Amino acid sequence: MNRRIFTNGTILTQDLRQPQVEAVGISDDRIVCAGTQEQVRAYLGSGAEEINLMGQTLLPAFNDAHVHIWKVGDLLTYLLDLRGVSSMEEMLDKIADFARKNPDKPWIMARGFNEANFPDRRMPDRSDLDRVVNNRPCHIIRTCAHVVVLNSRALEICGISRHTPVPTGGEIRLNNDGEPSGVLSETALGLARKFLPEYTPAMYREMILAAQEAFLKLGISSATDPAVMPDLLEVYKAMDSAGELKIRINAIPVLVPDGDTTPLPLPEHYRSDFLTVNTVKLFSDGGLSGRTAALKHYYRGGTEQGVLRLDYEFFREIALKAQEAGFKIATHAIGDRAIDLVLKVYESIAGENARNTEHRIEHLGLPELSHLTRMKDLRVHCVTQPAFLYELGKNFRNYLPDYYLDNVYPYRSVQEAGVNLAFSSDAPVVKDFSPLMGVRNAVERRDNTGACIAPSQCISVSDALKAYTVNAAMANDDGTRKGSLTPGKLADFVILDKNPLETAVEKISDIRVNGTLTGGIIQFKQNNI
Repeated sequence: MNRRIFTNGTILTQDLRQPQVEAVGISDDRIVCAGTQEQVRAYLGSGAEEINLMGQTLLPAFNDAHVHIWKVGDLLTYLLDLRGVSSMEEMLDKIADFARKNPDKPWIMARGFNEANFPDRRMPDRSDLDRVVNNRPCHIIRTCAHVVVLNSRALEICGISRHTPVPTGGEIRLNNDGEPSGVLSETALGLARKFLPEYTPAMYREMILAAQEAFLKLGISSATDPAVMPDLLEVYKAMDSAGELKIRINAIPVLVPDGDTTPLPLPEHYRSDFLTVNTVKLFSDGGLSGRTAALKHYYRGGTEQGVLRLDYEFFREIALKAQEAGFKIATHAIGDRAIDLVLKVYESIAGENARNTEHRIEHLGLPELSHLTRMKDLRVHCVTQPAFLYELGKNFRNYLPDYYLDNVYPYRSVQEAGVNLAFSSDAPVVKDFSPLMGVRNAVERRDNTGACIAPSQCISVSDALKAYTVNAAMANDDGTRKGSLTPGKLADFVILDKNPLETAVEKISDIRVNGTLTGGIIQFKQNNI
C-alpha cells in the first residue's frame, strides 16, 4: 500500500465543506484524508511518505470537458498548423512550403486559419489555393472546423460542381458565375470527408499519445473527446486495455456524421479507470466565428442567420432512442435558434423517459434568460470555452450586432441561473488550451487585441477554477469520483508554482505547472518537485 502525505503548501480542495486544508493524504490511487497536518498524519499512521510542497499550490487536476484529443495530436504530428497566420499570403506561403516538403502526400491538408485576422478579412477560395497547389487536392480547415476550403483538384476528385445537391444543414458556396467557390460548411463537409486519406489505428495512437503528453504539461488529467467516430473509439479501447492512457478520457461518439442522413448505431457503454463511454453527440448548428451558428436575427451587416443542422422530428427520434438506451446527450448549440431547438427536444424526451435526464449543451454561445431557466429545470449542463473570447473575440465583434455581442457566452448569467458551468477549450479550435489561460479569459473577457467583450459577464477566479475542476467532473457524470480533494475521490492533482487566487488576473496564464498526478502517479513534473 502506497501512503503519502502532501503538505507545506497551499492546498485548494474545491470542496465547499473545507475549501483549503493544510494536508492531503492518499493511499494508492485515492484520497483518504484532508485536513490539518495532525489529522492526516494520525489517519495514515507512521511510515507514510511526506511530500513537501515547498510553498507551491496543490489543487485537483484540471478537466477539459470538451477537447478534440486526436485532432490536437494530429496538429502535433501530421497536419499543417495554420493557427496564428495573420494574412492570406502568409497562409499560402505555409501551404506551399508544406507541399514542397511533403511531395509524397496524396492530399495537402491543413487547419487553423481565421480570416478575421487577415487585413481584408476575406475568406480564401479555390483560386487562392490553386495559386500554390494545383497538382494535388488541397483541403484546408478553418479554425472552427465548420468550414473547409478545397482547391480545384479537390473539387474535381470529390465530384462537387454547380449541379451537386446541397445537403440539408450545409452550404456549397458559389462564385458569381454559379460555380463552386471551394468553400463548404457544416453538413456539406461530408461531401469531401469520404475522399480524404484514412487514418490508421497506428496513426490515431500516435496522435493520442502526443496529445496526452501536451495535456499533462498543462495540468490536465481528464479530457472529454466530444466527437468520436467508431474507428477512433476502438483505438481508445485498445489503448486502455494496453495501459497506455495516462489521462482519463470521456469519449463521446458522434451519432450523425457530417453529410449523413442515417444515424450510426448506438455504441456500447464502457467504463474503466481511464476510459468512459456514457454520452453521445449531436450537432444542431455551426460556429459564431464563421457565421454558421443558427441565430434568430441577422449577423451584423447582412441577412445571414447561420445554419440549423437538424430538424425537430429527426433530432427527437435519435435523442429519445439514445436516452432510452441509458446514454446522456451532448448537443452542440451556439446560436439562440439552435439552443431553442435543443431544449425543445430535451423537454420532450424528458417527459417520456427520464432515466438519464442530465444532458449537456456544448458551447452555449447566445442563450436567452428563458433558456437558462429551462436548463436549470432540466438539469442540463453548460460546457463552454472561455478561450473563444480571447482567440475568436475579434470575429464576434465583427460579426455580431450589439444586442448579441453584449450577451455572448454569458458565464455570470449561467451561474446566477443555477446551471452547472463547466469549462473546456475545444482545442484545436483554439491554439492555447491551457486551463490557466482559460481561467484568465473567463475573468478578463478580453480578446487578443485587448477589447473587452460583455464585461458584465465576468466571473471570479475561484468560480473559473471550479468550472475547470469539480463542475467539469459533474458535467461528465463523474463528480463522485474526481474534481475535488475529497476523501474517497481519485488522487488526480496539479501542482502550481503560485496560487491563482493570490495572483494578478493578467498573470494567471504565466503560472507554471510543476507537476501533474493521475491516481497518485506523477505523470509530468518539473525538476523542483
